[in-house]
Amino acid sequence: MRGPALLLAALTAAALAAAAFPGAAVAEVRVEGALHLRLTELRDAPATDVLFDRATRVFLVDDYLATATGARYGSTLAELSLDGRHLDGALHWRLAVDTGELRMRRSPATAFACWSSGSPSGLDVRGSGRCNLVSPTLAVEESRLGPSQLTSNGRPIADEVRSTLLVREAYAAWSFGRAGFATLRAGRARQAVAEGLVHDDYGTGLDLALDLGAIGPPFELRAALFQPTRDFPSTVAGISPMALLRADWLPSLFEHAGLFLAAHRDLTGGLAELVRGALVEDDVVRLAGLAPGSQPYTDVSRHLAVLLSSAPASTATLAWAGTSGSLVTFASQRLLWTLALLRGRLDELGPAGAPVQVDVPLRGSAAWLRYQVSPWPWLSVTPWFLYLSGDRPPAEKARLGLPAGYGAFLGVSPYVTATNLFFGGGLSETFAARQATAPGVNGRGVIAPGLNVELDLGSDVDLLARAAWLRAEDDGPWGGRTYGTELDLAATWEPAPWISFGAEADVLLPGDFFGGGKTIYKSVLAVDLRTP
Repeated sequence: MRGPALLLAALTAAALAAAAFPGAAVAEVRVEGALHLRLTELRDAPATDVLFDRATRVFLVDDYLATATGARYGSTLAELSLDGRHLDGALHWRLAVDTGELRMRRSPATAFACWSSGSPSGLDVRGSGRCNLVSPTLAVEESRLGPSQLTSNGRPIADEVRSTLLVREAYAAWSFGRAGFATLRAGRARQAVAEGLVHDDYGTGLDLALDLGAIGPPFELRAALFQPTRDFPSTVAGISPMALLRADWLPSLFEHAGLFLAAHRDLTGGLAELVRGALVEDDVVRLAGLAPGSQPYTDVSRHLAVLLSSAPASTATLAWAGTSGSLVTFASQRLLWTLALLRGRLDELGPAGAPVQVDVPLRGSAAWLRYQVSPWPWLSVTPWFLYLSGDRPPAEKARLGLPAGYGAFLGVSPYVTATNLFFGGGLSETFAARQATAPGVNGRGVIAPGLNVELDLGSDVDLLARAAWLRAEDDGPWGGRTYGTELDLAATWEPAPWISFGAEADVLLPGDFFGGGKTIYKSVLAVDLRTP
């Protein structure tokens, strides 16, 4: 943590000095702050938790992926940023902190499970007096709820503070060369790869951008090397940097078309975390077809307990290549696209020191296409199409004798907000912790055509309506592929520069991928306060 702490101290000192001596070759020091308040209600969402019931001594799997869970909660996020420019803008620094999404949560309590020969699942809890003499102790979530606690970005706030100090950005950038065409940035900053399909989060490293248009041809070149983690790199075991190369053609100020190449060597077990949900799903499906008390049921239950208590270890090599851009095609019409390919290899996956899968080829593809038409200043219509390749869990493919390889499009920290409910966009998308997730549900992928309609109603009122049909690329655990049809509606009103109000209502009419047919609802009320 020493490096980030020193950088934080240096930037804080620079900010204080700039405020104290505004004439010391400072072009501008700007302070901005904001407070975001949200009230969210979610009804009949698919259940993805697999909980152990100490009364029956089995895992509760009957409601897995059924539309059966809900929540109502208030949350808030406070942020503060300082931006300084010196020497006619040649030197730029930024310090940004935020609390993350703060909310009170009651998470499932933890049960310490053990092997038990007299249990229908082969599991019991420590202290019951029914544990085998020789047995591991496994921490699994149980059906009872634990005490309420304050969380930030989904984890106890003490853990968030310890790992990040709530610092999101802390960097210095220097522009040099003729017309300042070269900019070197060092420190922690937001980094995007493949327009968020691979990575869009904060990372610590170096970034060099060359704006050749400032000295001649309309091109921009960029090279970056950064640690892809919000936490301080020194706190993440095995973290290794991601490398990014990008070249863009810039025909005008608001247009670009480019190619990118990124690579990452993962030694943190991050890929195992990405496919963990798929591995859990495989065990849940197998349990549903077995008789409690049978030896196969016991074996799968114990395997599931090991998997839930600690994610398997993994190492992998991943590389992405593609193109993205935004070009005006005709008057008031714009084409936006991102196309990406993934190639790599899962070197090993399984318990540390005893991998059960080795040398698994990784391949995937993604496409994110939008065509924006604005016939009038107050109306924008955007048909779009999103594709993220998916596949069956690696363990399931191995058990069924299917060809080796995993075809889901995997990212390091993807950030996709195509819809409000299924993807977590909308009025609360700024609250996203941007945790690594596999595409779709448990890596099954996404095929989604959609349509956005945006209206400027005047008097600082904006309306967004969105519709999308969502489908998995591969069969789900219960045989279906259709996630459902989502309809979103959001309105915002900004009566003054320092305050805005918002309301959002979303529904997902579930398809045959999920169990049960209940309509999934989400509603959000929002208030945003910011410095003018």
